[in-house]
Amino acid sequence: MNPILIVSATINEAAPVIESIAGMSAYPQLYTGTLSGRPVEILISGIGTVATTFRLTRLLSQRTYDLALSMGIAGTFTDDISIGEVVQISKDCFADLGIDNNGKFLPLHEAGLNDANEFPFRDNWIINPAPIHSSYRKVRGITAQTTSGSIQIINSLTDRYHPQIETMENAAFFYVCSLMKIPFASFRAISNRVEPRNRNNWQIPQAIEQINKAIFNIIENGELTIENGHT
Repeated sequence: MNPILIVSATINEAAPVIESIAGMSAYPQLYTGTLSGRPVEILISGIGTVATTFRLTRLLSQRTYDLALSMGIAGTFTDDISIGEVVQISKDCFADLGIDNNGKFLPLHEAGLNDANEFPFRDNWIINPAPIHSSYRKVRGITAQTTSGSIQIINSLTDRYHPQIETMENAAFFYVCSLMKIPFASFRAISNRVEPRNRNNWQIPQAIEQINKAIFNIIENGELTIENGHT
């Protein structure tokens, strides 16, 4: 049985899970151990798509896993997703990867610079073909290198993508796992509304507590069945 890989941007977001396993491997940013008798490895990928792509690609080129799980916190664009709620991301995109055309943002495919349907993309989105069957609602995410904190940017992203949540890493996780042909799923707990920046409204400790509970439940209760097969 190969290990399950858990990917988190920061140590803080995965601290309770890290504390529940033992040891740290010779690989940088990689914790190893067992959880409910299942071998588990936890990669701290770093914040943003560049660090995530590099560290995850390097690791998957050297080690074999049955499943990769991404965990962390996120902001929500919609009022029907509660602070602290855990969601499963089913599709994502690189929302701010493009060009500025005299004040108008154009994704690369609209600028004629790439194919919106070249694998792993479908109409500029990366869709998880086999999410985990769970009670957590599936949502549409976007990934941005600069988190949205002004009404102009928020409105632009909402009009273009109709997103439900925003992260800084998830599309990179989807991209690498798709190309490396490893089953994957991504879970995030909501820490804040995507709104004009106001850290006083953020509930990061609550979100970290909830995402770690979710990962414990998924692994400890055996909720690792993917929708088109098994781990």
